Amino acid sequence: MPIGRLWNGDRSPDSRISALIEIQKKDHGILIKTTTPPLPGYKLSELSSGTRVENIDAFERICLFFVEDSGEYLEIKLAIGGQYLVQGFEAPHQMVADFADMFFEVHHEVLKNSKVVNEILLPTELFPANLKALNVFLVAGNQILAYHPLSGSEPDLHQPQTFPLAKVEE
Repeated sequence: MPIGRLWNGDRSPDSRISALIEIQKKDHGILIKTTTPPLPGYKLSELSSGTRVENIDAFERICLFFVEDSGEYLEIKLAIGGQYLVQGFEAPHQMVADFADMFFEVHHEVLKNSKVVNEILLPTELFPANLKALNVFLVAGNQILAYHPLSGSEPDLHQPQTFPLAKVEE
């Protein structure tokens, strides 16, 4: 899934800000891989990659939302520096699960061409059994870019009812 347009569907004023998201079903879970080009002036955390971090919103990040038929959804935030945060919601902005005590396999790499690759393996039991919709956002350089645009005059990423339909293929 390419991320290159603003949250409202408009063209981004900075074409250097983009991301590519890949989601693959694996034997032990769902692998999420993000690739970003060198982002102008992005903030790296002092924390090592593969670390869960509460204040992840202070950093450039990719936010993935996986919505269940019931309307509950999972949000995964991956900072460009390799840190992560995984939370569950029963409705928009109503968090019901913070997976702080779970171990996630995380990989972070800066390639020779300065592209940044981050991966997280999401255990199968966390992934929605009946996936209905998804959306992905890149928050970088004071911009919010989206896979699928949001409605409204202000960017509110927690709009699962507006996300495009999705399904898992076996």
